[in-house]
Parts: sequence; structure tokens; C-alpha cells
Amino acid sequence: MAPAMPTEYRPSGPTFTRNNETVTPMAPVYFCEECGHEGAGFGQKHGDHVLSYCGWRDGRPVCVGKGERK
Repeated sequence: MAPAMPTEYRPSGPTFTRNNETVTPMAPVYFCEECGHEGAGFGQKHGDHVLSYCGWRDGRPVCVGKGERK
């Protein structure tokens, strides 16, 4: 199995102030475990982690090669 691709958190909206602190909303961006496709939309639980994949085949998430190995 390939090493797990990281989940990146990126800004998802304008900054705002809450309780006198500036807050930037962040959203997760998932990468395919196999090909590195950004925005992998399918997850599969593996132990304590959820692995992300770029496609769905035969009722389960799999890599369908939407990205390139990084």
C-alpha cells in the first residue's frame, strides 16, 4: 500500500472576528491514496483512519487514476 496522502486544510471563506480573534474558515481537501488526485471524493475506513480514493468501482472506493503520482 502506498503511503497515506495528507489531508490539507485550505481557507474556505472570508476571515471574520469572533471573541476579538480573527478566524479564517478552513475546509479539508482530500488526496487520492494512490495517484494523488486533489479532491478525492470517496473514503474507506482503514483501522482508525479514513483513506481517500478518486473513484468508485464494484461497490467500493478505488483509485481510477485521475491524478498523477506526486
